[in-house]
This record gives sequence, C-alpha cells and structure tokens, in this order.
Amino acid sequence: MAPTATPAKPRRRRRRNLTLTIGIVVTAAFMAMALASFFYLPHNPNVPRIPDRLLPAGSPGYLLGTDALGRDIFSQLMVGARTSLTVGAGGALISLVIGTIAGLSAAAFGRVADETISRGADIMLSIPGMVTALVLAATIGSGALTTILALSAFFTPSFTRVIRSAALSVMQEDFITAARLYDRPTWFILLRHVLPNVAGVMIVQFTLYFAAGILTEAGLSYLGVGVTRPSISWGMMLNEAQQQVGISSPLAMWPGLAIVIVVLGLNLLGDGLRDVLDPKLARRA
Repeated sequence: MAPTATPAKPRRRRRRNLTLTIGIVVTAAFMAMALASFFYLPHNPNVPRIPDRLLPAGSPGYLLGTDALGRDIFSQLMVGARTSLTVGAGGALISLVIGTIAGLSAAAFGRVADETISRGADIMLSIPGMVTALVLAATIGSGALTTILALSAFFTPSFTRVIRSAALSVMQEDFITAARLYDRPTWFILLRHVLPNVAGVMIVQFTLYFAAGILTEAGLSYLGVGVTRPSISWGMMLNEAQQQVGISSPLAMWPGLAIVIVVLGLNLLGDGLRDVLDPKLARRA
C-alpha cells in the first residue's frame, strides 16, 4: 500500500508557525540582552583599557575580545542592543500612532481630508531620509532622539498609506453601512469597527518598520549623524570599527552580525504575524 502524502495545508501551517516561533525567539533574546544591560555589564563599555587593546574573542574576561582602546566588545553589544532596539522601536511607534490617526482620518472624513493627507504624505516621501536626519542633527544635535525623530518622519508617510488603504477596504463592508444607518458618529465607527479590523495590519507593519528602523539607525550612526558616544549603538560600533578593519575584522563583524540576526528575526516575526492575523491567509491554510 502506497504511503499517504502529507497534506499541503498542514505543512504550510507548520511552516508558518515555525516562522513565527523563530521570530519570537530571536526578538525576545535580543530584548532580554538589552534589558540585562540595565542590571549587569561585564565591563564599563566606555572606559579604555590600553593594555587589553585588540584582544581576540575568548580571551580571559573578554568573551568577544576588545576594541582598539581595550573596551569590551560584548559589553558594547549589550548596551548597543538597548540603544538600537529603543531607537528602532521608538521610530516605529511614533510612525504607528501618527500614521494610524492620519490614515483613518483620510479614509473616513471625506475627499478633502483624503486629498490633503495623501498629498502631504507624498511630499514627505519625496524628502530623502538622510536630508531629514542631517537637518535635525544640525538643529538639535546628533543622538538617539534625533535618530528617532528622523525615523518617524521617514516612516510615517508610508505607514499612513498602508493604514489608509486597509481602512478604505473596511469602510466598504456592510457592517459599516449598517452603523451609518443607525446614525453612528464617524469617530465611533472608526474606534468601534474600523480600528479593530486594521489592528492586524498595524501590528505587522510595526514589526517591519521596527526592523527597518534598526537598519536605518545603523546607517545613520555609521555616517556619524546618528548615535554618538557616550551612548552606544551597533551602527556607532561599525563606525568606530571601520578604522581597524584591516587590523581586527571582528570589531565590525560582531555588531554587523547582531544587526543581521535581529532584523531577520523581526522580519520573520512580521511574516508570521501576518499569516496568523490575515484572515484570508488563515482560510487558505
């Protein structure tokens, strides 16, 4: 008797669950490392120790070695996780709040509001994010706050478009028509009916912009217009490591690897959440 083939749908469902699980584990691991940095660090990441400079990974007392000034790389990675995750999450969160309000307003308050908000989003999208970061750095100085503001200005227009599109789709549903027949105010319809139905889109977009925020922060800090000492981020570590690449390549490898892994984890988390929260995908599974 021929063996029975495993149905395709259960296989797809297991693959989606695995994607979500990996994303949760990776993201939680880096968040735990960031939280741990508030309570424990092997060494002060800003204090030079010249006799211990450029030690390789696995040296006594230095898990990942030291940089050109003898500062512990692992301690810098822990503090860098705190800063990079905070900046990425902060930029994504501000974009979520402003983008959701703007997107819902564009979808619900008529053509004038829709055109005004949509054209405003188009104008903001036409301004390069690097220009925004440079203007903010020149105005209020470089740092984590500047980077968060630059990320929020860069991500909000795209977030607005996504939420507007999702809200317009919900506004065509019969239960919205029924609510209007009962003379429900627009704000009630948005909060009671539309917002819960776009919450899945909001959550997924937040994870994806979170990952994009970490990458963008790394690029800005690498160019010197993001996070600077005494604060530490993974992008700033890459900036400092570039001067020692020919001497000690692991200086750039560790923060680069951390960025790749956490961004991959967040993207897997976003993909997994999309599969779980999207009812159309759930029905196909």
